[in-house]
Amino acid sequence: MVPALERDGWSCTVLPIPSDPVGRLRMIGACRRHDVVVLQKKTSLHPAELWLMRHANPNLVFDFDDAVMFHELEHGKPLRVKSFAKFLRTVKACRAVVAGNEFLAGFARPLCPEVHVLPTPIDTDLYRPKDHRTHGDGVTVGWLGTPGGLGHLEHLAGVFQDVSSKLEGFRVKIVSSAFIDLPGVEVIKKRWRLEEEIADLQSFDIGIMPLQDSLWTRGKCGYKILQYMGVGLPVIASPVGINGELVRNGETGFLAGDEAAWREALETLAADPALRARMGAAGRDRVGRRYSQHEYTKAYACILADLSGMKRCR
Repeated sequence: MVPALERDGWSCTVLPIPSDPVGRLRMIGACRRHDVVVLQKKTSLHPAELWLMRHANPNLVFDFDDAVMFHELEHGKPLRVKSFAKFLRTVKACRAVVAGNEFLAGFARPLCPEVHVLPTPIDTDLYRPKDHRTHGDGVTVGWLGTPGGLGHLEHLAGVFQDVSSKLEGFRVKIVSSAFIDLPGVEVIKKRWRLEEEIADLQSFDIGIMPLQDSLWTRGKCGYKILQYMGVGLPVIASPVGINGELVRNGETGFLAGDEAAWREALETLAADPALRARMGAAGRDRVGRRYSQHEYTKAYACILADLSGMKRCR
C-alpha cells in the first residue's frame, strides 16, 4: 500500500517497533513529525508508551486483520486476559481503527469512535487469471498457506479420500513451508516461494479454504480466497467469518459447511471444467470490483486525509 499512497502524493515512513527503550523513545519522537501514525497489529506497547505516542500525535490509527486478541487459539493455548487487555488498551488510545472484517470491528467499536472495515486486498495487476482452456488430465485441488493452517486441511482427509476413490486424476496440491500426507490421495508438495506464488496458484484448478469455527478463525480476512479468485479459480470454503461474504455460493464457488457439502462441491467442480471457468471468471470480476488494492488504497487514503484535516475525499 505504501508505494500506492506515495504515488498519490503521500510521504510515508515505515518503522519497525524497536525492542530497546531508547529506540522506542526515538520512535515516539518521530510521531510528532507526521500527520497520522498507523500501528499495524501491534498491541505490545506499554501503557506509558501509548500515552506518550498519543500526546506526540493524536492521530493514531490501529490497523489489524487478524484476531490478535485471541492469538493463543491459533496455537491451541488457553486464552489469556492479558492479551485481550492489551488489545483494548491499544484501541482505546487510538483515534481510529481499520479492521479487516466486521467481526474484528465489533470488538473495537465500544472503545473507539471511528472504526472502518476494509477487507485485505490483492494487487489485481499482479494476479492474472489462469487459462482454463489448457487444463491437463485430472483435477488439482490447491491449498496455499502457512503451516498453522494445515490442521484445517487435514480435517478433510476422509473427504479427499472418498473423492479420490471416485475420480481418476484427482490430486491435492499443498504450497507451504511444511506439509502433510493424506492417506489414499495423491498429494503434490510444493515449497512456497514468493516469486513462484502466482504461478503456483495458476496451477490449481480449484482453490480451497477449509476452517474450523473458532474466535480465531472468525477473525481471518480470507486473503487466500482473494488470491484464488484473483487468478480466476472457483473456490470452496467453509462458511466461517468473512468467507461467507467473499464467496458467492453457486456463483464464484461453493460454501461447504460439513463433509457432505465438501464432497459434493469437490465432485461437482472436478467433473465440470466449464463450470470451473465460469465461476473463476465471476470470482475474478468480484475481486476487481470490490477487493482490489486500488480500491483499498483509495479508501484508506480518504481515512488518512480526514484524520489529518485535509478533507480530500469530501
